[in-house]
Amino acid sequence: MRYRTTSGFDSAFAKLPREHRALFTAAVREHLLPALATGSHRGETAWPLRLRVHKIGEVYSLTWSYSGPDGRALFTIGPDADGEPIPSWLAVGYHDIYQ
Repeated sequence: MRYRTTSGFDSAFAKLPREHRALFTAAVREHLLPALATGSHRGETAWPLRLRVHKIGEVYSLTWSYSGPDGRALFTIGPDADGEPIPSWLAVGYHDIYQ
C-alpha cells in the first residue's frame, strides 16, 4: 500500500489498539484503494458507502469503523511520482479527530 503520513498521524496510529489498527488497515486495503483505482476521487465512481467518505474543504474524511470504536481518519489525495493517486494521512482515531 503506497501512502504518505504526517507525524501527527504516525503518533495517533501508534496509540491505537492493535485491533483498531487492523480495522483501519483493512478498510483502506479492501475499500479505499480499490475506490481510488476506479476514480472515486475524480467522481468517476461512487465512494464505497461503508467508508462514508466526504470532503471537509480540501480534506477527505472516512469512517473505518461504525460501532466500537467509531473510527475516523482524515486524508488528502495527491499524485505520486508516476501521477497515480496516493493518500496522505493527516489524522486517525475516533470522532474526536474533528475537534
